[in-house]
Amino acid sequence: MRSASELAGFGFETPSVLERSRPLVRILFVVVAVLALLAPGSTSLAQTTSVSDTDAVLLTKVRQAGLWEMPSGMMAMQKGSPIVQKVGFAIMMDHGRLDVATRALSQKLNSPVPDQPSDEQRGWLGEEMAASPGPEFDRVFANRLRAAHGQVFAILAQLRAGTRNDDVRAFATVGNQAVMRHMTMLESTGMVDYTALPAPAVSTTAAPTGIQLGLDTSQIAVVGALFLLVGGGLFYVLRQVKSNRGRAKASRPATARTGGSHG
Repeated sequence: MRSASELAGFGFETPSVLERSRPLVRILFVVVAVLALLAPGSTSLAQTTSVSDTDAVLLTKVRQAGLWEMPSGMMAMQKGSPIVQKVGFAIMMDHGRLDVATRALSQKLNSPVPDQPSDEQRGWLGEEMAASPGPEFDRVFANRLRAAHGQVFAILAQLRAGTRNDDVRAFATVGNQAVMRHMTMLESTGMVDYTALPAPAVSTTAAPTGIQLGLDTSQIAVVGALFLLVGGGLFYVLRQVKSNRGRAKASRPATARTGGSHG
């Protein structure tokens, strides 16, 4: 084992605390500068916990959908063909779980939801009750629920895209996934009349040629500063790593670089 005096001969120099911390301080400076540029300039971008009118509409729509689709699922299990019975059971169970989440979020946000289906939904339930078991019921069930799910799907997508509330956003995501799953199951029955569904309302207006991105001078300056800071920070880190490797290689004993003696 070599003595301290022998080790000193290899040129090892213990860096001071200031020297060791200097790279970390520079990196932290870059990170803080980037975060400062990314920080919102106003409170309008901050998360809000208030419930908007559209958030209340979302809760109402999901709650009312469950209030008539759960009874529809129960009737499908009694009056439908085997495939419609399976679809009805799955929809009933999904809406049962979704209804629990709807009422919990309604209570948390202090946003009341209805406890009865709408008049239109009660009319749909009446049609299902009046339909004869078998093919007639299958047709009424599949088409009424498929049309209703298409309407709710479009509404939930719009509300999901525009809500400012994190809880409502997560809830809308789950709700839209359930609606999509139900539409797929209803279509699997082969009873859906697609010609009776409303045409999709999609804007056909083309965007003007050469439309700009809408970045003003200040935003362009921020993007440029971010590029310089992040790029400069990355370059500095890579240079430090390369420099450390070079110093470590240069400080190795001659025997270590040549593989040492073999005795």
